[in-house]
Amino acid sequence: MLYTDGITEAQNIEEKQYDLSRLCDVISSNWSGNAKQIQQAVINDVKNYIGTQKIQDDITLLVLKQK
Repeated sequence: MLYTDGITEAQNIEEKQYDLSRLCDVISSNWSGNAKQIQQAVINDVKNYIGTQKIQDDITLLVLKQK
């Protein structure tokens, strides 16, 4: 998994960052899926976390999973 700081530094309405531990939790919870499903789960969770806040930085995520 490769990601930019735009994911871990995304802020919610209370200006709290998404952070690495939340990212790891989402990945762990979705690890049984394929790479695309894991990627989508993370992106969906980040979007839900920030809510109506504007995205302030790029959000780039690359998930590779060996079969």
